[in-house]
Formats: sequence, C-alpha cells, structure tokens
Amino acid sequence: MKMNSGFYPALGTPTGVGGTLVKDSFNRQVELMIEAGAQGVLCMGSMGKMETIRNKEYPLVAKQCRDVVNNRIPVLVGVMDCSIDRVLDRMDALESIKLDGVVTTVPFYDPLDTRDIVNFFKTLSKNSRYPVYIYDLPSVTQTPITIRVLKELVKETNIRGIKTGNLKLILELCRGERLRDDFSIFYSNLDLFDVAIKSGVDRNLDGMFTCTPWNSKKMYETGRDDVSIARSLSNILKLRNLFLKGNVLSAYSHAMELLNCPGNYHPDYALPIPDELKEEITHLMKEIHEI
Repeated sequence: MKMNSGFYPALGTPTGVGGTLVKDSFNRQVELMIEAGAQGVLCMGSMGKMETIRNKEYPLVAKQCRDVVNNRIPVLVGVMDCSIDRVLDRMDALESIKLDGVVTTVPFYDPLDTRDIVNFFKTLSKNSRYPVYIYDLPSVTQTPITIRVLKELVKETNIRGIKTGNLKLILELCRGERLRDDFSIFYSNLDLFDVAIKSGVDRNLDGMFTCTPWNSKKMYETGRDDVSIARSLSNILKLRNLFLKGNVLSAYSHAMELLNCPGNYHPDYALPIPDELKEEITHLMKEIHEI
C-alpha cells in the first residue's frame, strides 16, 4: 500500500491483567487516528512498548491492529531485537498476518560499526517476507544511521524506507541520491515537524499523535497554513513536555484514559504518576481541545 504524505501515529499498546491487550481501548485508539486523518500506523514501536510485550501476546497485537485497520491505511509492525536471528524469529511469530512492512532498529545491546549495520539490514532484507523499514534510534541503540550506511542500503529493493529524527540526514540523502519511488522517509523529531513540513519532508511519525487526535487533524488537514500548523504543534508539544515531569509512558496512560482508551501503556514495572500531574494533564487536554 502506498505511503502517502501526512501523519503516521506510533500506536500505544494498552495492556491489562497479565499483560494482555485491552482490545476495546486499542480498537478505539486506531479509529480515533483514522478519523483524524492518519495515513498509516506503526504498531508496537517504542511508544507501543514492543520490547516489553509478552511473547505470546506479540502476534495477537499485530493481528488485532491489522484486523481493525482492515486495509484502510498501511500497517507497519516493530520487530526490533538484538540479533538477525531474533528479529527473524519475531517475523516468524507474525505468521501469515498481512502487513505493509516491518520496522527495526539496529541491535541495541552493543554499538555497531558501519559494516555490521549494513550486513544486518541487508541480511534481513534478503530473508524477510515483509518490506523492511529502518528505524534510526541512536538514543537507544548507541549507533546512529549515517549517510554512508544509507547510500548502501537504499540499493536493497526490499528496504523500503527509514524512520529518523535526523533532518540533516534526510536532506543530505534527498539532495545526493535518486531515491526509488517506493523508498519512504518518515521524519520523527516532533519538535521540528513544522520545519520539516516546510522543507517538503511531509511524512511525520510520532506517538504523541495518538493522544492528540484533534490537534493532529488540525495540523495536517487540507488547507492548513503555517500559523495553524504552528499552533497545533505547540499544543502537542505542551502536552509532551508535561509528560516529561513524570514517567512519560505512565503520563501517557492517563492521557489515553481521558480519551476513553484506558489501559497500561507503560511497562509493568513503571509506577503511576502522582495525582497532581494527572490534574495538570487533564486541565491541559481540556485547554487544547482534546477532551
């Protein structure tokens, strides 16, 4: 399915007792995003706590996402792990689920050199039945994707794109390479989405879209101007910055509950945020028209 311009939410994964998916909440979240104009979704990325989802639940979450979306927009699923074999195991766990691609970082236990990164992604692309998307997340992996690496990987026909917060890398790639039509670039530095849009980098991916459907719709709707984009982005950033006062994913759990999508979006070891912060989030979400 074509990756159109617009916003791509990284879905949260609401879990309940025993780490099982809260299906009603998950379904509502997906519908809120599609109604807001999302052009695709990433299921079980870092916002979707892929690394903490129980093994038995992992394929069930992917299938639920695929079923709810029902071919309306593209679905990507995170398969991140610490070796080629373990990533391929994740792909095998997805069995015959129809997906538009899988997304993976480099292995995140030890830093990798350039040759290792290229070998990792080339081997995956040759052994994956799904299109592969690169996830550049150096804050976690210790290893950034460089232009040298990308120039090698864009030659692989089953590598279909990259998600990165490095705008300089994107612009350097676009200036210096004739990219394939089926190679999609997703920009993921929320703070600079307005700058990216003005620069023509118009596929934006982030988890904050899921808890700000009203502002996300306003930001990307047809006929928007620079002022409306800046205003909507400012509202989203206000909420993100408020989350940073506590455990981000625990704060996110409260915001999603306010949108009638309850569940634990935080890891099982994370404690709830204090009531004072809950009150601040509730007040701000009213102020920015989300509830």
